Amino acid sequence: MLFKTIRINKTKAAAFICAVAAAAAAAFIFAHRSKTADVFNDTSGNVQSTEYEEILGEALPHGDGGDIKSDIKSLIANVLGFDAEKPESVIAEFSPVFDVSPSPAETAPPEETPAPSEEPAASSAPVMTAEFPSKAEINAGAGLQLNNATSYSVDLNQLCAEDLDFSAEQNSSPQVLIVHTHTTECYDGDAMNGETERSTDETKNVIAVGNVIAETLEQNGIRCVHDKTVHDYPTYQSAYTRTLSTIDYNLKQYPDIKIVLDVHRDAYIYPDGSKLKVTCDTNGVSTAQVMLVLGTDSLGLSHPSWRKNLSLAAKLQSAANIMYPGMMRPINLRRERFNMHMTTGSMLLEIGSNGNTLDEAKAGGRNIANALSAVLTAK
Repeated sequence: MLFKTIRINKTKAAAFICAVAAAAAAAFIFAHRSKTADVFNDTSGNVQSTEYEEILGEALPHGDGGDIKSDIKSLIANVLGFDAEKPESVIAEFSPVFDVSPSPAETAPPEETPAPSEEPAASSAPVMTAEFPSKAEINAGAGLQLNNATSYSVDLNQLCAEDLDFSAEQNSSPQVLIVHTHTTECYDGDAMNGETERSTDETKNVIAVGNVIAETLEQNGIRCVHDKTVHDYPTYQSAYTRTLSTIDYNLKQYPDIKIVLDVHRDAYIYPDGSKLKVTCDTNGVSTAQVMLVLGTDSLGLSHPSWRKNLSLAAKLQSAANIMYPGMMRPINLRRERFNMHMTTGSMLLEIGSNGNTLDEAKAGGRNIANALSAVLTAK
């Protein structure tokens, strides 16, 4: 019998395996197309190609809580015999002679795809206002700015002038929940873990900023819960799904919660390797700027009250502009939902960026908490 030697390198093997996996996944999705059609398509009927974690990781609209991503992974594992979460197992399964030891870069938690960032314009040094502004001053909409990534028409000034459908009563039960979907995000300095810019040390990551926000709210008489559950480690995938469970648990434990703050930090690396650093000066203190990110139902996920969330965000930006001029970046209105359908007072806070220090981020967190206190207690 004649034998023919075939040379298969790692690249060819991986390409073949990925093709088989993709075909299996496609067949599975096709078989479930009736279940997923309204998830993959927005209101214009265009198939979406971004934020798959948000689309597939969250519960599906109309009460369908299926996790398609998990089903696909299970299918690959059952049919092809390898773990889709561990690429090295693919090569090991089909060609054990290959060296499949992962490099240090491969074992580190993956970096997020951050919210789109624009290099902020330089701002003049602000004069901090000691007293909280009045309701009329806040509702007037001081210096409101919006980057709208949706097709929706939005009148930010009108939303800012509208009354909230809730108010915060001081010294009552908890009314604010602070969570962190990307809990290990940290700031420029020794805490950063190589290229991942993440740390599990809660004294150095965004939990430390959440602590400052919680302490400031409490000092202003607003009770809050700071849930420090880690949602993005050891696996980054489906972090928003895990955060949704955390939010749901806390809302059941504390039914008076009206506001959910998902505290993050932004990230951008320029071609020369430098990092985005967004700062202003607050009475001589270098302070991280803050961006409010608001979700919508533009991708088909149910979120009927997103304009109410945006109304609160507009008031918060207005109050912060009065109290700490130069600290606020434009509000970022997104097509994704980001778990903000759970209350009419939910938003994502980007406190600084990967070029900011932790001290700058803490200063920004303290200021935004004061501005939120002003909104919630305004007369």
